[in-house]
Amino acid sequence: MAIRSISHFLWQVLRATKRSKKPPTGRQLRISPTPRSKDGSFLTALVDEGLLKFVTGSPAAPFEATFSLTEKGEHAAEYGEYEYEPKRPAPQPPPPVVKSAPPTAKKVRSAKKP
Repeated sequence: MAIRSISHFLWQVLRATKRSKKPPTGRQLRISPTPRSKDGSFLTALVDEGLLKFVTGSPAAPFEATFSLTEKGEHAAEYGEYEYEPKRPAPQPPPPVVKSAPPTAKKVRSAKKP
């Protein structure tokens, strides 16, 4: 397992979720209105990483959904880093073995007899 540190903005989102008494909505977790956070994809990315989970709602409307921390998210909110499994490239399959076709004997046409 490798360790990944999180950005200050994402750390603030996780801390706000941890301090909240009830699951906050995605709109409440948009701490700073920046162009990167205007579509809510940062919330979906946190769910995909396993740091947050949906309590209500779905990825289709992340600002109306409510979120809570996972165990990994609790650790990241406290220490600013979490363990993740690095993606390894899939092994390349061996190239296909091309079998050459056996040589075919050409039929020799005999000359026409008169």
